[in-house]
Amino acid sequence: MWRQLLDRLAAFPRNRRGNVAMLFSLMLIPITVLSGGAVDINQALNARARLSAALDAAALAVGVHTSVSETEAAGIASEFIAANYPDRELGLVGNIVVQLDPDQDRVTVGAESRVETIVLGLIGIEYITVHWESEVQRARSSLELVMVLDNTGSMGGSKISSLRSAGLLLTDILFDGADPNRLKIGLVPFSATVNVGTWHERAWWLDANAQSPLHAENFDPAANRWDLYDSLQNRAWEGCVEARAIPHDIEDTAPDTGYPETLFLPYFAPDESNYANNAGYANSYLNDGMGGSNERARMRNTPKYTNAWINSSSRGPEWGCTARPITPLTNQRNVIDDAIEDMIASGTTNIPIGISWGVRVLSPGMPFTEGVSYDEEGTIKAMVVLTDGENYLDGRNNPNYSHYSGYGYMRDGRLGIQTSSDSTIRNALNDRTEAACEYAKSLGIRVYTITFQVNSSSTRDMMRDCATHPTLYFDSPSDDALRSAFEMIAGDLTNLRLSR
Repeated sequence: MWRQLLDRLAAFPRNRRGNVAMLFSLMLIPITVLSGGAVDINQALNARARLSAALDAAALAVGVHTSVSETEAAGIASEFIAANYPDRELGLVGNIVVQLDPDQDRVTVGAESRVETIVLGLIGIEYITVHWESEVQRARSSLELVMVLDNTGSMGGSKISSLRSAGLLLTDILFDGADPNRLKIGLVPFSATVNVGTWHERAWWLDANAQSPLHAENFDPAANRWDLYDSLQNRAWEGCVEARAIPHDIEDTAPDTGYPETLFLPYFAPDESNYANNAGYANSYLNDGMGGSNERARMRNTPKYTNAWINSSSRGPEWGCTARPITPLTNQRNVIDDAIEDMIASGTTNIPIGISWGVRVLSPGMPFTEGVSYDEEGTIKAMVVLTDGENYLDGRNNPNYSHYSGYGYMRDGRLGIQTSSDSTIRNALNDRTEAACEYAKSLGIRVYTITFQVNSSSTRDMMRDCATHPTLYFDSPSDDALRSAFEMIAGDLTNLRLSR
């Protein structure tokens, strides 16, 4: 049967009988046009797909801005369409229409693309016009956001200025037209430790009665750090705190006087021995008050603090306390903007202590209570973590094994190690960073991470893994990339979704 059919088809064009030849001639042109027209139709479908993607991007871009006119919105949409559907692409975009529905928190962007035909033009169809419309629906959720930002010495110069600018861009986007009852932002600047603010002096959760087993680890006889500050003639607590013992260092364990290990410590860098000037001590600010060659004993000698006057302006119990105070969650834009503007660059990098306090700012429990419950329906809790370098604590070849930091001395073992090796200390800090990230994510916090001009591939990998999803990690090798990262995070945090 098939053989006969093929023979007949093969014979059809050779048939010289008049009717058959005439019919074949008449059919040849439309068959050719229709076959070639499939190419034009395929081109039009490709153009529609490109137009769809460009309009989706434009609708999301407009949706970020909550208080623009339709004229301004049309300008924003046109810019994004031009960027995502440039002139070199197939088809010419026109008739861009932007509609804003403030009652429903909805943005609609429509346009058409006119595609020039190749074959269909033979029958008078010179163009195929495709239409598309994208719609964005703003989800009406509340947002609690904390920015955990590296304020270490390596952020000095233009880098801290760029960070301030990028942070202000984020608040500008988020606060633009936002309902103040649905948005709160906090800030945790970090370096070797964090600063909770001097207004919390002798707060019960700051171990006012020296109950913590860590409170007197560098003082003999045991002493209350608050009393030591009071006994110094020209020094006062500047607001910094130290890490609790593992696992409470990164966890949001509620402070409880019934469990002294859960209390936080006021930062107090001990006076280091002046017995051995070549031992790598960076913070000797008092006479040791005793003789002998036991450097640890000379450092721990508590009576030397009584009524003491510290002559050095760069050394003292606040040595290493360089970060500006934490700003708790607030819906007052001027408060958070002022805190961003006030950031400075000084000190070394301790990422886990920054993340752990970011969690505490978002937490509904002590010591900061501005956050709603984690299971509060309709509330997004998010954290942006930025660093410009590796975790670092300087190991020293002396009985303390390191400089003092938010984890005390390495000799004290609060990081789970006792070593003077820089690389081993860094690895331990990285382990605590990874644990802090996992803990934050386990609470349902949406974690964004940014590396700013970071050369270390291992640090970039660590920060990528820290993010809730790899797409929420931003490597920013330049100032422009940093601004773009904050802008994209702000766009994501507006909680937009494509509804059509």
